[in-house]
Amino acid sequence: MSLLQLKHICKSFSGVYANENINLSVEKGEIHALLGENGAGKTTLVNIIFGLYTADSGEILWKGKPADFASPKEAIEAGVGMVQQHFSLVNKMTVLDNIILNLKGNSFLLDRAAARKKLTDLAEKYGLHVNPDAVISDLSVGEQQRVEILKALYRDVELLILDEPTRGIDVGAKAEIYDLMRALTKEGVSIIMISSELPEILNNSSRIAVMSEGRLVK
Repeated sequence: MSLLQLKHICKSFSGVYANENINLSVEKGEIHALLGENGAGKTTLVNIIFGLYTADSGEILWKGKPADFASPKEAIEAGVGMVQQHFSLVNKMTVLDNIILNLKGNSFLLDRAAARKKLTDLAEKYGLHVNPDAVISDLSVGEQQRVEILKALYRDVELLILDEPTRGIDVGAKAEIYDLMRALTKEGVSIIMISSELPEILNNSSRIAVMSEGRLVK
């Protein structure tokens, strides 16, 4: 049974298809790459998976059961995480406060010592070193991306969506992302990676889906 299945997904804006009849499956522990030029419909598709958009028609199956995530909160609670191109961090807050923001209950009443330990353990395990007390606005783009990834991992995701994860970062940071993806898949986490860089996809994916003009062409 596939972890995620998309069946005949359609989404249009002002009468123009962004996604047209998309069929796609993601297996447990694989890196499934979405390749295509800008405007191909890749980001729209993952936004539907993550509950940011609602499909006009079609069906989503999560672990074999129909799923209709009405919001990112619902997707996250089901085990889906996403790191978008434009980060959703609160610039004036610390790394730790961003990580635990919007967890069930009041994040400021959580056991902050336990939360800090879980965060530092995850950072150490996956080589995503950040200072829990650093303010987001003081961090580089690469460091902020680490925080976004840690925020997803903190919530024990089973599917991690990475939208252009290596855009705008240096070679060393790119290698860090590739190592992380391989480590996660060894633990059974599935990854959807959007990229427009063919060499990156060929070297770091299990399967490749090619999109063009809103359609899946391969």
